[in-house]
Amino acid sequence: RIKADDFRSGGKLIRFDGDSKMGYHLGVVTQWEYHHVFLQPELLFCSNRNDIYIDGSGDEELTELELNKIDLPVMVGYKWGSLKIEAGPVASILINDKSELNDLTGYDLLLKRATIGYQAGFGFDVSQLSLDFKYEGSLSGLGDGIAVGNEVYEFDAHASQLIFSIGLFF
Repeated sequence: RIKADDFRSGGKLIRFDGDSKMGYHLGVVTQWEYHHVFLQPELLFCSNRNDIYIDGSGDEELTELELNKIDLPVMVGYKWGSLKIEAGPVASILINDKSELNDLTGYDLLLKRATIGYQAGFGFDVSQLSLDFKYEGSLSGLGDGIAVGNEVYEFDAHASQLIFSIGLFF
């Protein structure tokens, strides 16, 4: 979900209420283990979606922001049998973003192409099956601002998400 400051210009209010929608990710993961400690680098394609509300003189419109990105988390953790606890940094590279915000308002989101964050969670590795439940937060802002014509207005936006992963180790 994306949480950002509300933005008002030209009689329109843009709200990022953090109403997220289900997304998906897929990719490759490997895991190296030494005693009970493990290192788990991942390369993932992620698609995240979020609602943006546009309120102009009492008429509220809804548009969806979809972010497609490459995530590169490196998890470090500890295992007790099949249970594992894990945490680590994640670098995200924005591939593209789709939104009707520009068509509806003439405003353009200026999103950063690369951000840094963290993930933490727990999981279970049973035989070759892996189940992970993680929270991802951002350490760097998601965007530089909103462009209205030739002017850029700064705003504070951060992304976070709950992640559920199912994987097979070969």
